[in-house]
This record gives sequence, C-alpha cells and structure tokens, in this order.
Amino acid sequence: MNPPDPVPISFVEIRFEDLYRREYPALVAVATALSGADGEDLVHDAMVKALVHWKRVQRLERPGGWCHRVLVNLCRSRWRRTRTEARHLARLRREEPVTAEPSAEVIAFWVAVRRLPERPRLAVTLHYAGDRSTAEVASVLGVPEGTVRSDLSRARAALARELER
Repeated sequence: MNPPDPVPISFVEIRFEDLYRREYPALVAVATALSGADGEDLVHDAMVKALVHWKRVQRLERPGGWCHRVLVNLCRSRWRRTRTEARHLARLRREEPVTAEPSAEVIAFWVAVRRLPERPRLAVTLHYAGDRSTAEVASVLGVPEGTVRSDLSRARAALARELER
C-alpha cells in the first residue's frame, strides 16, 4: 500500500487570520528595523493588501514571503517619499527669506511707541516702520506736514526719556 501523494504546499489554503497571527510579529520586527516608529502602520498596510488579494495570496507557496515582499516595497516607498519631502523642505528653507528676531532694544522701542498718544504713535509707526516720508504720513493722517514733523519731534523726545529709564 502506497501512501497518498502529498498535496503540494501551493494548493493548501490557509485562513487569513492564521497567516496574520503567524507573520505579524516578524513583519513588525522587519518594518520597525527598516522604518522606525511607524513600522506597525506599514505592517497593517501590507496586511490590508494581503486581504484585498487574498484569493491569490492564499494559494501561494509562501504567503508570508509575499507579505514580507509587500512590506519591503512599502518601506521603500516610505523612504522615497521621506527623501522627496526632505528635499522639498530644504529647497523651501533656502528660498524662504530668513529674518532675524528683533533685538531687546527694538522690542522695548515699539512697546514704548505703543504707549504714545494716538496721532504721534501713528506718525512714528508710519514714518519708521512704514518707511514713509513726512509728506506721505501727513497725507495718510489728513494733517499738515508741519504737524507730522512736530509730532515726530515730540515723540522722539518722549521715547528717548522713556528708553533711558
């Protein structure tokens, strides 16, 4: 009496749940080693692909190997995406103008300006921050140019007194 011919492994159908339980720990280890903290997310993505293609995957000789191959491809895609993102951000940083943080003196100056009465405050702000001439400031505020020069002179004196403290 001859033993029955063994069924080739490729035709043994396994359940998805069994594959998941058996392969999950190794997949997480590989994904974490390759990609770091987001390894479990990549494993879940690989297992979703396995489930979507389950009719074909379950008939493979090594469905776990297929899952590992998909996982490695997902890791490669993540690397490419991360590299592309890093290059893009580096380019943006190079193109983005960098302005220095205002000094303590500049901050103190503008704090003092904010304490001035309204018209001198507006005149100082438009003249110094807005880089406007006294004629332009006068036009914006609707006052004579002499009034603007007077407001600026008084504001400078008041600011000098306050900033000396």
